[in-house]
Amino acid sequence: MRTIDCCAVVPLLEPLDSQAGLDSDSFHAGRAAHWDLIFQFGAVTGNAILTLYVGASAGTKTTAIAFRYRLSSGDFKAASADLFAASDTTDADGILTLTATTYDHRVLVIMLDSIEIAEATPWVTVEIDATASVLLLSAVAIGTQPRYQTALTAIA
Repeated sequence: MRTIDCCAVVPLLEPLDSQAGLDSDSFHAGRAAHWDLIFQFGAVTGNAILTLYVGASAGTKTTAIAFRYRLSSGDFKAASADLFAASDTTDADGILTLTATTYDHRVLVIMLDSIEIAEATPWVTVEIDATASVLLLSAVAIGTQPRYQTALTAIA
């Protein structure tokens, strides 16, 4: 079975320079059991802050939440680019500092389980602040184990 036939693939951030700061598209985390948010970084100059929020509706950032993540072991095209470090967890504030020396040309995967997100605030939005001088990235979310039999959509 192909990923597109069994999973939700939600575009979060189109490939661009995000140095001015931005919010991702929001998605409804309750529509699948598990979510992987995959960020592919190009050049990163200066550090930026990534914060994960939940809210009651699309675009609403009510509460920052802690999350688990893994970072690729090597830069793009390196032999270790498809290997990932052990899982780590942010503090309760849901903040991850994207240091240029660490995230430049790497892949970051944020792992969420819908059971950990309150039913009253099922919409997830990623915020990236404006502190980096160059921050090239794109992101998608992949939802597995859909909770409904019809075609899965998780965006407003």
